[in-house]
Amino acid sequence: MIGIRELARHLGLSIGTVSRALNDRGDVNHETRQRVLEAAAELGYSPNQSGRSLRRGRTDLIAMIVPSGADDTLINTVFLSVLNGLKRRLRTHGLDLAVFVEDGREDRLAALRRVTERGVADALIIADTESVDPRVDYLLQLRKPFVTFGRTKASARHAWVDPDFDMGVEGAVAHLAALGHRKIGLVLPDRPMHYLALVEAGYKRALSAHGLPVEKGLHLRPAAGERGGLEAADALLSAERAPTAVLVTDSMHAVALYRRLGERGLRPGRDLSVLALLPEARAQYLIPTLTTVQTDWTAIGEKLADAAQAELAFAAGDTSADGAAPTRVQSLAPVALKPGESVSRAQDLEHAAARGR
Repeated sequence: MIGIRELARHLGLSIGTVSRALNDRGDVNHETRQRVLEAAAELGYSPNQSGRSLRRGRTDLIAMIVPSGADDTLINTVFLSVLNGLKRRLRTHGLDLAVFVEDGREDRLAALRRVTERGVADALIIADTESVDPRVDYLLQLRKPFVTFGRTKASARHAWVDPDFDMGVEGAVAHLAALGHRKIGLVLPDRPMHYLALVEAGYKRALSAHGLPVEKGLHLRPAAGERGGLEAADALLSAERAPTAVLVTDSMHAVALYRRLGERGLRPGRDLSVLALLPEARAQYLIPTLTTVQTDWTAIGEKLADAAQAELAFAAGDTSADGAAPTRVQSLAPVALKPGESVSRAQDLEHAAARGR
């Protein structure tokens, strides 16, 4: 591979003429342009990307900041699927993906500031959004093109893509109510993510719509991970008014609930119905098979790429062929119930009898 100096020397032309020909400038005649392009292809010319980016004021990189922590986010299949769709769709826009890993022990705004202030990317994608997220306020003030993977309370002011958690939890409660369940528990990890607030609000709204009470002892917020799930399982199974069905969002909470039921001689779907809202795929290996609400994470990645491209166009003041301004993407991804063996009719449960064994 050669650079522009070697290419110009080979052709006996000035660097400026070769540069204008490669960039399709109008002040270079057709024959010279063709000669330069043919030689570039034959000799394997590779442009200096740093210099090219400096001249254009763009890197053609979109950076996604991926959260990490005790749950090993980097091997989480949700993020892997999202990144796969994101990378493939960005390529069609002539853009590349850069992934930055956020240290779970570090201030999240500080990590974002470092990436932003280095100017390594034209636009940013941030995940695990909180209801009031200082990263969103920072990027809005900076007027930096960005998209959030998840909503915030300020969602009307920025681009975002998110699963339809409202529909997911309302559909899950409706499904359980139709099977005769009247005591439906909810276990959410004790984290500040905005989607958890959406799930909690949807749960209460759905119970009310079906004439069911919101019982404080059936709505738990333990720590994320298996230990928190075991504590929640103990609390639910020992409650005076134990539930006949439980909704979870954390895959490890589902694993812990299965474990504790098994230790007590109980079985999901026979003694207690368990339904997971958009769990990470590792939960699908549970036996009996887990009933879930699912979405297409790869399609969400593709939508994030389209949203990032739209933000770049919006920032540049670009318009379409018909003169229309770019549209800011604010998109809910559809969800659907995936039946499994962990949910059954309330009247078929042996929960009360099994607890007495």
